[in-house]
Amino acid sequence: MLASSGGELRRFILERHPVRGFWIRLDGAWRELRSFHRYPPAVEALLGEAVTASLLLAATLKFQGTLTLQLAGDGLVNLLVAQCTHEFSIRAVARADEGIDGPVSFRQLVGDGRLTVTIEAEERGARYQGIVALEGASLADCLENYFASSEQLPTRIALAADSASTGGVLLQKIPGASAQGEALAAVSQEVWESLQSRLATLDAPLLRLGTAEQVLQRICDEHDCRLFQSSAVHFACRCSDGRVAGLLRSLGSAEMHAILAEQGAVTVTCEFCGRPYRFDAIDVERLFTDGANPEAPRSLN
Repeated sequence: MLASSGGELRRFILERHPVRGFWIRLDGAWRELRSFHRYPPAVEALLGEAVTASLLLAATLKFQGTLTLQLAGDGLVNLLVAQCTHEFSIRAVARADEGIDGPVSFRQLVGDGRLTVTIEAEERGARYQGIVALEGASLADCLENYFASSEQLPTRIALAADSASTGGVLLQKIPGASAQGEALAAVSQEVWESLQSRLATLDAPLLRLGTAEQVLQRICDEHDCRLFQSSAVHFACRCSDGRVAGLLRSLGSAEMHAILAEQGAVTVTCEFCGRPYRFDAIDVERLFTDGANPEAPRSLN
């Protein structure tokens, strides 16, 4: 397993209004993640936004497991996957057409398709999946549609990424004010609309490089905002001998032996981190032996 530190996530709330949010900035973790692949700048920026978004989504949940954000469409990027655990470890990969050059819009990158959020909780093996169409001019727009349809909580998101760093903010209006009277509800709605406007005017450099205090000062301004302790974010690929062995066993003995006959060994490379796993004839025989230990084959670098 590969791991590093290099980012932080912080939760915040407004003291007198039913609004909560999360701020995030990635630097070292993002640079390590992208070091395993070379992407055109437009694809790289979209992948960085997706990784940042996966962390923001995971932060809104109470779970132990993995959250996967997937974009699949008929645009220049036909598949993008960003994963985040409850401990805020990240990994991601994208598949894109060759020859992408210069400025490319979000719509050109994703085309028509869908955004899927999958939550796999370790407790009781629970699995939840939400799907929305890739509609809007940005990934943030698509995610706001996801929250509107699945979580039914007013949510606004800002994202920014380049090759060195990423940043993001998620704002949510939570239930509460309407139960305390119409006057307070009206004030809270006015505050919420003001926060949305300020979030929309944040520029990308501030999102990517600013501290939590600097960014929230721009958003919250005169409102009392409580900023909580930070959580570290790091890159960590979860590939292992056992996971790869399980995949190969699922393909069947006949296919594995056909590859052996043609190539002399079965080699699998992790798409997320580039780590190679090599299974020779003895390793393959172990895979299909009754009671075989899937951890037995060892990766060879």
